[in-house]
Amino acid sequence: MDEKKKEKPKISFRRTVSNNLFMLKLLHKASPGRIAIEMGLWSLEAIIGFFSWQYMLRHIVNGIEQGRDFYDLAVLLVAMTALNLVLVFVQQIWYQVFSGLYYQKTAKYFQELVYKKAASVDLACYENPDFYDKYMKALNETANRADGVASSCSMIVFDIVQFAANGALLFVIDPMFLLFLLIPLASSVFIKKQKKADFERYEETVAMNRRCDYTRRTYYLCDYAKEMRLSNIYRVMAKRFAEAIKDTKTVIRKYGFKCAVYGYIVEIARQVFTFLGATAYAVYQTLVTGNILYGDCLVIINALTTLSWSITNSADSLFKFQEHALYIENFRFFLDYEPKIQDKAATIPVKKGALVLENVSFRYDGAESDTLKNINITCGEKEKIALVGHNGAGKSTLVKLMLRLYDPTEGKVTLGGEDIRDYSVKEYREAFSAVFQDFHVFSLSVSENVLLRPMQEGDEALVDHALAKSGSAERVKEMPNGKETILTKEFDKNGTVLSGGETQKLAIAHAFTKENAFVILDEPTSALDPIAEFEMYKNMTEACENCGMIFISHRLSSAVMADRIYMLENGEIIEVGTHEQLMAENGKYADMFRKQAENYVDSEVNA
Repeated sequence: MDEKKKEKPKISFRRTVSNNLFMLKLLHKASPGRIAIEMGLWSLEAIIGFFSWQYMLRHIVNGIEQGRDFYDLAVLLVAMTALNLVLVFVQQIWYQVFSGLYYQKTAKYFQELVYKKAASVDLACYENPDFYDKYMKALNETANRADGVASSCSMIVFDIVQFAANGALLFVIDPMFLLFLLIPLASSVFIKKQKKADFERYEETVAMNRRCDYTRRTYYLCDYAKEMRLSNIYRVMAKRFAEAIKDTKTVIRKYGFKCAVYGYIVEIARQVFTFLGATAYAVYQTLVTGNILYGDCLVIINALTTLSWSITNSADSLFKFQEHALYIENFRFFLDYEPKIQDKAATIPVKKGALVLENVSFRYDGAESDTLKNINITCGEKEKIALVGHNGAGKSTLVKLMLRLYDPTEGKVTLGGEDIRDYSVKEYREAFSAVFQDFHVFSLSVSENVLLRPMQEGDEALVDHALAKSGSAERVKEMPNGKETILTKEFDKNGTVLSGGETQKLAIAHAFTKENAFVILDEPTSALDPIAEFEMYKNMTEACENCGMIFISHRLSSAVMADRIYMLENGEIIEVGTHEQLMAENGKYADMFRKQAENYVDSEVNA
């Protein structure tokens, strides 16, 4: 196995500070006041804890040894009890009520940041495994990581207050005890190594966890239900799941022993050498030399234990900031990503007119050859054109270029005589209605699935019109709550599950909900029978009387209605013309049309 070693994640001190400050600024925007409140509570706990467990204990034990009055000691005990009761009450109110509310507010803010960015990144990013992994890390870790940064800041403040109070107490009793703190301080380097190993382990398991999640989805999502029951594909998925688990276990073994050794060194340094060494010295000074009182001896042991924990916890928190920074780096990478498809500094209003592809070629990232080669297509303002050809001919890629989901590698696309790259991306895409073959139903109401936006006043009539035009009105009327029926049963046991044909009709309904410059139909009727498909395209043609229409279909019967047909093969246009012209040319289109026509006749005869 002579492969290049995967580069270990590294980050500079400056970037570590920058990333954590970046997260703190966002956290303050998400939940103003949260960090200050948590730091204040932790500081208060450290101060009251010191006076309750160190100062009071020393004062009482020494007081008993020196014969002080019981009343003075009782007053101190009552005062400390009252302070602790107040502190615990405030903490419970904060952590059981307000902390949860703040966390939800923070999670909402960060998830919305990620979702908003996800909606703007290039479509190509979702086809890039490295980018997708970073996206999943940003999505899965961001809210928890923000919470972690806040907690680390609070813990640092808590440890500093504890250290200052207990250190001052030890110095007053005997400065020599402070030397024992060098042991846990020296061992903190192993905490750093442990945190680094933990992060490397997480990095290596992200892709494996994603494979496991995908497998789990195939077992419970409706999209895969039929195939999982009617074939042996479930065995393949189970095998993939087992392989992912096996790979994860390998990574755990790879880093687990290393982390265990680092943890052992830290615990031995803290619990054995520091605690037992200091205890022995304190007992000697109390029983042999008599230099310190019994109360001092008792609190010295407590204080050293507290200080030891403060040092290792502080080191742990500081190294956690580095760990946070590594995770935040993925988040910042995602947020800082600049889409290749974006608006220019100044954009022009979208103009009506012909949609034209001029000498367009396109190659996907990493591909060895062009998917599209020297494409020239014109769709007039009110023309109906058809793109036909076998699978893999490049039809769907053409649609992505028309919608500016990708930009051409060569050539240009114009609308109304202007390069579409000069338009606002959002405004340009809003000029189109596009219905794809792989349309997905959302677990929302019928109306929201038709509009693909929130409902507004007056939308009911619009939805009724769209459903009628798409042929879905009768089916929707049969549903329990009509247009307000929730689709799928994922979140509503009374939800409705649509068939393939019903789903495609619903998808097509969206095209009837607004005025369009062009309507693009990328094989949206594959689940309909030929007659239903013909009726659908007929309705669409009538609805698109005042706009252009571009449709892709394997069934050439629908192409008969087009003003112009473009036949593609291997990414190139091989034939152009009307149905009559192409049939007269007796080329590949004519051959394909006749074969399909024969199949339709045979089907009718056999039926």
